[in-house]
Amino acid sequence: MIQQRKKDYLQRLIEDFFARLHELIDAKKDLESVSTEKKRLIKECFFLFNNDFNISQEDSAETITIKIGDNDLIEQYAKLLLTKYEISDIKEAYQLHIALDLIEYLEATDKTYSWNRTILKEDILRLLDV
Repeated sequence: MIQQRKKDYLQRLIEDFFARLHELIDAKKDLESVSTEKKRLIKECFFLFNNDFNISQEDSAETITIKIGDNDLIEQYAKLLLTKYEISDIKEAYQLHIALDLIEYLEATDKTYSWNRTILKEDILRLLDV
């Protein structure tokens, strides 16, 4: 029961993060302040994953799936890695590979179709081809 509450809380925080991120984009604020706010929100999300699941950004996809153990949160973590890659100044392609591995793991273990997961995978593949 406590684990479910923890999952729900973390899921809500991540959804709030992406909602705020989209608000910033839609508001078309000053580019510098938007970038600073995005980076702050990304750090906050990574801190939450580190704090709640003991996940570091250098962990492998296999380690992440074991530590998180929940498909929804694994998908959110992959989305977080993609967002970090898109907004960071220094592009670290290995994080995209980890995100892709996480999505492929989800596709192998969860046979239900997910439009969001498909789009996320295509976005990652597009960035890896560049």
